[in-house]
Amino acid sequence: MIYKTYKCNSFNVHTIKTDKFKTAHMEIMFRKPVVKEELCAYTFLMDMLSESSEKYPLRRDLIVRFEELYKTSAYAITVKTGNVLNCNMILDFINPGFIEDKNYLEDVIKLPFELLLKPNVVNEEFDLKQFNIVKERIIRDINSIKDNSFKYSVRNAFNSMNPDSPTSYSVLGSLEDVDKITPSSLYKTYKSLFKECVCDIFVIGNLDMDEVVSLIKKYFHHRYINTATLDLLVDNSVRKKEIVQSDKSDNIQANMVMIYNVGNLSDDARHVTFQVFNYIFGNGGLTSKLYKQIREENSLCYSISSLYMKYDKLLVIHVSLEDKNVKKASSLVKKCLKDMINGDFSDDELNDAKLNLVMSLDLAQDNNVSILNNYVFNIFDNLPDLDKRKELINKVTREDVIDVAKKLKLNTIYVLEGKGEEN
Repeated sequence: MIYKTYKCNSFNVHTIKTDKFKTAHMEIMFRKPVVKEELCAYTFLMDMLSESSEKYPLRRDLIVRFEELYKTSAYAITVKTGNVLNCNMILDFINPGFIEDKNYLEDVIKLPFELLLKPNVVNEEFDLKQFNIVKERIIRDINSIKDNSFKYSVRNAFNSMNPDSPTSYSVLGSLEDVDKITPSSLYKTYKSLFKECVCDIFVIGNLDMDEVVSLIKKYFHHRYINTATLDLLVDNSVRKKEIVQSDKSDNIQANMVMIYNVGNLSDDARHVTFQVFNYIFGNGGLTSKLYKQIREENSLCYSISSLYMKYDKLLVIHVSLEDKNVKKASSLVKKCLKDMINGDFSDDELNDAKLNLVMSLDLAQDNNVSILNNYVFNIFDNLPDLDKRKELINKVTREDVIDVAKKLKLNTIYVLEGKGEEN
């Protein structure tokens, strides 16, 4: 693989040339600090931009064009990474070497910029019909969160921890946020996308990258230069004593969420050592401490897992269980962490964690999006490249794992109570 950066005044293009894949992948990234009141509008906007454009006023017009370009796809996502909002327009297409049409590459590269730069707008208002289609879809997405007990309980847990933390904000916003958005206000958000965001473009594939960049510069007329440095990390406050909160639900099972603050770690500990710890502790499936102790040995839960939120400096443990088992299960989670702090894990568990994490990095090299994401976080957060990370994983010692375990401090226990099985 050959990596290269092209500086283009108002944006940078990062290219990864590789012949491993038959398809190519491009992401046009707009990034800015998280502001709660803006999240819903930006999510709405990116959905709107991928729904239609001046040239393709209906979604079916776009789909026809995708088919003409050999099943090319262009779509948008809006995600929150720590304290940074990412609004990405994404393009997937077949490598031009497999296509005989000599204009294919140019037609493909041009497409996402037509969506971005020539939206379906009249008199500074987005088309009302397409606006209402997107609005209804976002409303459905917001309402559907309650139907997913995992997402709903975790979201409520974050709000219990601190409703004013970026961690607790949803990119979908609320129903009230959706109602405030109009076709004209959305156009104002559209203009701010270019003015307020840092823009980077990443491309991976078996392409003539000089030609790709030349085409990007031809079709992407981006006038605003923004060189702001964005801080990904959220500093969620630590509590002297954890809070315990609960809500009732119509679910049969209860859902318990335990949130731990992760103290300040070195870069290597943040990127690598904590991953090894978490694999042993709760993320290693059937082999993890939490699974063996709480499900296998005590039969207290239906499922249990732990999620390391690196950029929020949190460890989130989710347990699906019966209400009567909540107190004992939370005590056993604390005991499992204490065991890790005391070094009560075997060399076999440590080596198994390292082996599986290295294996997952090897598997990541078989996916062009995973490879691209590794370059993204290498550039934005100094994440070591795949080979370096494998080397660092293999060097992790028992003492390193114990040290990061000591950095955890319980913040919140939240329980979404269940109503139990009906007779």
